[in-house]
Amino acid sequence: MSPDEFLLSEFKKVLLKNTHEKIINLDDTFGHDFDLYIERAENIFNDTDVRAIPPNRWSYHRMILVNEGSVDFMTGIYKFSAQKNTLVVIPARVITSSKNWSHDIRGYLALFKLDFFLQNNFPRQCIENKKILNPTARPYVSVTEEQAEEIAHVFEAIMREKESAGKNKDELVVLKVLELLILNERLFEHQNNFDDTPPSSSVIKKFIELLDENYLKKRSVSFYAAQLSVHPNYLNAVIKKHTGLTAKETIQNRLMLETKYLLHSTNLSIKEISSQLGFNDPNYFTSFFKQFENISPANYRSSKV
Repeated sequence: MSPDEFLLSEFKKVLLKNTHEKIINLDDTFGHDFDLYIERAENIFNDTDVRAIPPNRWSYHRMILVNEGSVDFMTGIYKFSAQKNTLVVIPARVITSSKNWSHDIRGYLALFKLDFFLQNNFPRQCIENKKILNPTARPYVSVTEEQAEEIAHVFEAIMREKESAGKNKDELVVLKVLELLILNERLFEHQNNFDDTPPSSSVIKKFIELLDENYLKKRSVSFYAAQLSVHPNYLNAVIKKHTGLTAKETIQNRLMLETKYLLHSTNLSIKEISSQLGFNDPNYFTSFFKQFENISPANYRSSKV
């Protein structure tokens, strides 16, 4: 059994085991870490009667291309049917479910984490500025036959390189995933889907912008709520509705993102990173990190070398 076949098998087991949950938090229930998973849709649903995936959220971005067949999605506030030549992009932590995967389904699915890029020394800005990964953006778009074929070729190239034994294959795979993201974003922008968002999206957008500017010094929800002229409870509700995370959790995740970037991409000591991130006590910084990763910053760094 290949690594990807093993992950798919384990994923199906987790879904079956947790069908009673209202929303399955795969970060807690799926005990296998990976950076990139990519497979043809027909292989995922081949030889199985499972045609639905219950509501779930995960710290993986998901890109799906439906070439043939159909499937119904509920992603965040959006409910839609993905049919022939539909491109779907589901940002990390957005609550999503799907059903009615047709037996003639053909296409591709890719899941990846930001860590996948950081480990290969790609600047986080390469991913963070992608509008299609904004949790308020409409997550689907119809494409032409030619566009679908172009995207399918990139999926195929990623799969070939991922299975190869070529030199520097990881770097090439990362470049191809980035190419896929860029192609997808162009298609979404061309159809102006980024403007088709609810009023609350402006609050989320401004919150994210404020967070990027202030997260090193300001980490209270009340500060951001005051800057946005909204009540902290409203800010929490809006953020959680669209991402599955509270505003506080989003602030903490932003800090963890920067921490991982510094651990991956610099030679700064743990003490220096702690200071740069605004922690006066390195021991408290270590405790904060372990709360999320169940491992110390030093061990995390060494495990990614």
